[in-house]
Amino acid sequence: EFRRVLFRSEHMYVDNAAMQLILNPRQFGVILTGNLFGDILSDASAVLPGSLGMLPSASIGDSSGLFEPIHGSAPDIAGKGIANPAATILSAAMMLDFLGEKAAATAVRQAVAKTQLDGFLTADLATDPFLPLTTSAFGDEVVKRLQFG
Repeated sequence: EFRRVLFRSEHMYVDNAAMQLILNPRQFGVILTGNLFGDILSDASAVLPGSLGMLPSASIGDSSGLFEPIHGSAPDIAGKGIANPAATILSAAMMLDFLGEKAAATAVRQAVAKTQLDGFLTADLATDPFLPLTTSAFGDEVVKRLQFG
């Protein structure tokens, strides 16, 4: 089915995979694993962008996909306005890619990146404790930077 994809398969124990993921993440294109180890590795990879709030995920089947942030629903902070919505927004970008809407997906990813590069950060990433944006305010800043076409 994937004739044009170069596969290099290598078995790796999950503890070593976690270490390798942090030390040399570029060596991995795709990690194929079961749910338990996938959950461990995805949480470990959160150190790369600085927060679990930055990591989107996808579970892709033959004809459908499920797109969600790796951090789950975070009920402990629900309704407090302190969640980082970037992973949710980036999960939506992955869904747009899956649906063939490449330009829209790229626009969404670029808007999130530009928002953060412009210094608009949520509490999990902000270095100044007096300047973090709320969940909604971050979303508003992303929308301001969305450019299609």
